[in-house]
Amino acid sequence: MSNILFLDKMQQVIKSYDSNEFIECVQTKEITTNASELMNDTLSVSLPFDGTIKDASYIAVNDTKEQEFSLYRILTVKDEDNLLSFEAVNFAVDELDNFIIKDIRPKNRSFSYVINQLLSDSGCDWVLGVCEPIKTVSSTFYYTSMREALKALQELGSEFTFSIEITGNKITKKIINCYNQIGKITNKRFEYGEEVLKIVHQQDRTNIVTALIGRGKGEEVGDGYGRRIEFSDVEWKKSNGKPLDKPKGQNWIEYPEMTKEYGIPSNGKMLPRKTVVVFDDVEDASELLQKTYDQLAYYCRPLIQFSTEILGSDSIGNTVSIHRGNRNYHYQTRVFKVVTDHVNGRVQASLGDNLSGNSINRQLSQVQSNISDLDSNKMTWYDSTEIGKYQDDIMRGAGANGGSIYMVNGIEAGVSQSRETYEQVFMDGPKIQDSQYFMIQNNAGISFKQCKKGQWTTIQDVHKGASTTAWTLDGTFNASFIAAGILAGVLIQGVVVKSIGSNSFFQSVLSNGAFSIEQYKETNNVDYTKPDWQKDVHGGKVGEFIGTYDGNTKKANGSALINYPGYIFSINQDDGNGSSTPVFQVPSDSTFDKPKFKLFGDGTLQGDINIKGNFYVNGVKIDTNGGGNSGGGDTGWNGKYPPEVTSDRDKRYWQIWAMAIGAGFSKQAAAALLGNAQGESDANPTADEGGGRPGFGYGVWQWTDSSGASSGRVYMINLMTRAGVTDDPDTITAQFKLLMWHAPNGQWIATSSYPYSWTQFMTLTDINTAAQAFVSNFERPLNSHPERSTWAQEWYDKFVNLEIPSGGNYIAPISSPITVSSEFGWRTSPITGAQEFHNGIDLVNGNPNTPILASADGTVVSAADPYYFDWYGNWTVIKHVDGMYTGYAHQSRVDVAVGQNVKQGQQIGLMGTTGPSTGEHCHFQFMDEFYPSSNAHFHNARDYINF
Repeated sequence: MSNILFLDKMQQVIKSYDSNEFIECVQTKEITTNASELMNDTLSVSLPFDGTIKDASYIAVNDTKEQEFSLYRILTVKDEDNLLSFEAVNFAVDELDNFIIKDIRPKNRSFSYVINQLLSDSGCDWVLGVCEPIKTVSSTFYYTSMREALKALQELGSEFTFSIEITGNKITKKIINCYNQIGKITNKRFEYGEEVLKIVHQQDRTNIVTALIGRGKGEEVGDGYGRRIEFSDVEWKKSNGKPLDKPKGQNWIEYPEMTKEYGIPSNGKMLPRKTVVVFDDVEDASELLQKTYDQLAYYCRPLIQFSTEILGSDSIGNTVSIHRGNRNYHYQTRVFKVVTDHVNGRVQASLGDNLSGNSINRQLSQVQSNISDLDSNKMTWYDSTEIGKYQDDIMRGAGANGGSIYMVNGIEAGVSQSRETYEQVFMDGPKIQDSQYFMIQNNAGISFKQCKKGQWTTIQDVHKGASTTAWTLDGTFNASFIAAGILAGVLIQGVVVKSIGSNSFFQSVLSNGAFSIEQYKETNNVDYTKPDWQKDVHGGKVGEFIGTYDGNTKKANGSALINYPGYIFSINQDDGNGSSTPVFQVPSDSTFDKPKFKLFGDGTLQGDINIKGNFYVNGVKIDTNGGGNSGGGDTGWNGKYPPEVTSDRDKRYWQIWAMAIGAGFSKQAAAALLGNAQGESDANPTADEGGGRPGFGYGVWQWTDSSGASSGRVYMINLMTRAGVTDDPDTITAQFKLLMWHAPNGQWIATSSYPYSWTQFMTLTDINTAAQAFVSNFERPLNSHPERSTWAQEWYDKFVNLEIPSGGNYIAPISSPITVSSEFGWRTSPITGAQEFHNGIDLVNGNPNTPILASADGTVVSAADPYYFDWYGNWTVIKHVDGMYTGYAHQSRVDVAVGQNVKQGQQIGLMGTTGPSTGEHCHFQFMDEFYPSSNAHFHNARDYINF
């Protein structure tokens, strides 16, 4: 049963139906004969009149177990005799025709790169899903539609499908999949009279040629081109692995078998049917011969098409086999068209070559069922009489070409005159005469035979030879001998198997597919006639390993370890003396309603951890973002500068100095950081050595991916993710935190010249020693940098006697008890679900209308200003005497006006949830600019107030 949705013009779901609610629902998919056209995909449906869908614009069909839908744009709607009828076409082709690519000119770029570049340039909202082709693209896409671009890529040897994903009632993803060829080679076999209800065989012998003369690019002569290149001097031999023999001196390539069948009769023999094929872009003779052969493999055969009606067909594009024994049709071919009636479940498929196009102009196309190696795919293309001749060669894989499996037909076995397979013979050598052991499978069963190597030379010898072991279809097993000892692969069904050790307190039991640990129960004689005989075998369950199943589908879906109340489940570490200690344990007081577990010892968790509930470390509750500071911990930076520090450059260095002093560095070691920062980037947190190229440095201390796999910024951000740094990565604050984590976690390596640990470095009191220790142990450059000691001394002299200003006395903007509901820094947006930089801290105290208080004395510079950033809702900004600004967002009421002077603790409004918000709270933030120009100008409130 298929799921069918109707959508409005905004592609919002209006209503959902099952296919059995329709009078007609026919879906037609067809791979076109020409590679320059995308797949045809139409839908025709009718159902009893329903006013809710009569103005629908789209129909989505899901006829698989996957979550993806095919989407169709409704072209016509007919309302007649209380019946609604819709005709629709796949919307992708129509929609993509309206997105224009301005100018993309890839040179030797991968398919995936080019498609993503085209999607980006055109501005469409489609994404690339599967992309199989590995060839490269060199082309020009200049003011053309996305549809035409895909058609051009398809002509280079690919095929496209289109689908959508629907979440809730709207489309959440539009997907373009790119394949070498739609579908796959399957083992699906359709037999006439079973799944196949009818087979119509059609053959087209138009314009068959059996030999081709290939001509390449002309030689440059003056202002033009002269004689074209040929492949006369190239030799091919089948004995060297080539598909055909082509002697030197011959300027054509021929399929002798096809000439014999379809050539021109002359004087009692068949002459090849020749024509000329030209490749204007080929300049190499060997390449020219290969391309000419590829064309010949297609042109030398008649086109074969089957029209079938199939129950439970394979997908479009799949390669299947189809058989009708009484007409001797045995083909391996491709499904190029599928017409699916979703109401009655019938599928009509067309297989083989698509003859609906112009067969006179037989263009070679990857989207048709062509071949590149005719000799190894005889069954695909020879008609029924030739299938009879070559059938055994294809299926056998043994004989002169080696192999170990022989497919024996009825004639060879001496049981009938049919060439259909009668039995299958496996042997331990490549040929019968080189084999000693044989296994034969036929309708009598399986038998094993043995002879001296070379004793049997024909399949008749094997067929007539005596069996040493046989297993007949009725289940009888006859063997000359069974080796005693271990029985591997034994099936024991419907019984209980117990394993009990001497003086044991427990027993292991296999029963009904489950493995149990039970309390020991002595078992002597069991009366299996009793309906409850298992009670005499089983003890009380301690733990169990069982299979699980889906209650909806009634199918197995996994396995589980079960712990029973009052017992422990434990994974232990052995001590080598017969005892062990737990590493993981479910305690005995764990219950179904309140499950518990314990972990013991050191460990590593790799990947993201999502904790739903509270998280405590040593009894301390960790809030949403880990308590605010991350990576290197609290930086001690309060955003304040001494009056002597005025230039932007000096402010960058002062911030590093103040953060280092706050982190416990000696002033000499802090100066060493500044000297090295000057040498690396002039303390610029966005300094990009390579302009975004992989293998170059980024940031204050120029973090570099030594493997060359990623840019410095990407490498630095990946390190911040590992370190738990959530601040804006392009700030000195974030990069200093990363430095404090990165150095003691692998980057700092003590050398013999400077044998100091990171902690020892932080306390050094000699500027030159500290500066060069950082160069040697952290930076590790190819060349020495004595100048950095000089720069470190200069910064030391400049800052050593300056006082670090205090951050001012700020108070919390709401009364206690205060809970931080969202921390400062990067987070997943509760509104959009995307990653965003949260430039403040969210506070609640259980009172949704609690008063909002001024954090310090100051002047109101913004109050409910609709022209300020609108995402703050009712918003107040206060400027303070130390140059900082505090902001208070989402208020339900603002009680102050611009220009008003306020005192610390004065009420300025009430808590609310105005603007984009998920509930009543106070979004509270610190800024060093009124309109911050970047995230770097926001500061964590925890640096000023202890929450």
